[in-house]
Amino acid sequence: MPRTETINQKTSLTNRIMRFGKKTILHEKLNNWLGYTLVFSLAIFIGYLMAFKPILGLGFTGLSFGFAIVLVCILNAEAGLYINMIYSFLISHFNRLLFDDTLQVGVISDILVGATFLGFLVRNINLKNSFSQFTQTSVVVLLLLVYSYTAIEVFNPNGSSLTGWFPAFRKILGTLLLLFISFNVLTNKERIIRFIRVLFFLCLTTAIYACIQQWHGFFQFELNWLQADEKRFRMTYVNGGARKMSFMPDALSLSIIMAICSVFFIGIASSIKKYSEKLIVYFGVLLMILAMSYSLTRTANVMFVGGLALFILITLDKKKTRIIAALAVLFFILILYGPYNNSQIGQFRQTFKGGTKDASYKVREDNRKAIQPYIYSHPMGGGLSTTGGEGLIYNPGHRLAGFPPDSGYLKKALELGWIGLILFLFLYFTVLKTGIHGYFTSKNEDIKILYASSTATCFSLYIGDFSQVAIGQITDIVVYYPLIALLLRLKTINQ
Repeated sequence: MPRTETINQKTSLTNRIMRFGKKTILHEKLNNWLGYTLVFSLAIFIGYLMAFKPILGLGFTGLSFGFAIVLVCILNAEAGLYINMIYSFLISHFNRLLFDDTLQVGVISDILVGATFLGFLVRNINLKNSFSQFTQTSVVVLLLLVYSYTAIEVFNPNGSSLTGWFPAFRKILGTLLLLFISFNVLTNKERIIRFIRVLFFLCLTTAIYACIQQWHGFFQFELNWLQADEKRFRMTYVNGGARKMSFMPDALSLSIIMAICSVFFIGIASSIKKYSEKLIVYFGVLLMILAMSYSLTRTANVMFVGGLALFILITLDKKKTRIIAALAVLFFILILYGPYNNSQIGQFRQTFKGGTKDASYKVREDNRKAIQPYIYSHPMGGGLSTTGGEGLIYNPGHRLAGFPPDSGYLKKALELGWIGLILFLFLYFTVLKTGIHGYFTSKNEDIKILYASSTATCFSLYIGDFSQVAIGQITDIVVYYPLIALLLRLKTINQ
């Protein structure tokens, strides 16, 4: 009874806020000659700015639109989660189109996540039970341990820059809030279905645009963006083809999202009963695989194959899975040894037949071997934001500054030391263990498929993190952390 009263209080409070805003602003303040004059004057003012000072006009319009979006995030956590997902998928495209790639997309993402979390406090929602369930899971306990260890990296004597520690810690704090938001949103079957549909729509739209880029070619604003940076242009046109990025920041981000979501939706499609819906999902997966191949990224090929292999292994007791496995093996052999070739097929064959003979792979292996003594002698690593380009910005002169880790695991070992790497490996193992254990202890078939699909998707990311920094970008965290929250919530839903 108290729980029902609490829910009613939450709903009542939200409704009162909406009614108050509608009554006070629309009916009492604006529904008169003064309100009409104000709205008309505001429209003229915006029109003037857009006509004669377009930058100011866009800025004013964007500020007004942004305020409305933040308000929605505060009032509705589920809508806030979807807004964060939409923003992460599309913002890089609009950044290239409207802002010449100068917009600070990470700051806005933090604002949206923070506003969604703030909504729990503003709406006076009782989070005691939810917080207790959240912190008692082994995954969250390990995650908090990892984040606590990351926090004390500020005292690491090897890292000399507080300005380098802060943005890295701010990012992981944002991911913790995103995980907590997702945990409180994905509380029942209906909400989980809505989340899956939103994710499918975003992935399908992204895949379609990648196909348009492949079949039509880059649009002029995209060519201008590529040509503005010599390194960016050189990394886009490789192996006789152009690496497509769709709405994503780069081709690597596109390949990672398409690879992991292809695995996820293959799993989801296997449990759909309605033939028309199943056909739509499989068609969407086909477009995602095409988009993945158009990125010309070898890592994505391994991620897709590895994630699909784990899904098949987990669900091998099902007849549908054995059919998927037989078709997957057949297509794999046909692509690998078939009498045809193009840039995408060549890249796929190089991934699985080239192996250690690939020149770039040898360079990466040499770099890893050369830096191993540093890892052994620095158990807490060199400090946050000390490797790669971040090291050159925040820690110039550091031993690791400018060193390309080219691997999420290597980056963790260098910046957090082998202690931090071990903690992350325990965390990854616990996530996979939670999903596999949930699959074999659940009796509901739909929940079993959600367990298997989410676990295989996370495993796919862990594979990608070996050769690239696959986890932690703005485009993948809105998939990865909600799926972890889904794994944690499925136990409650199953009960």
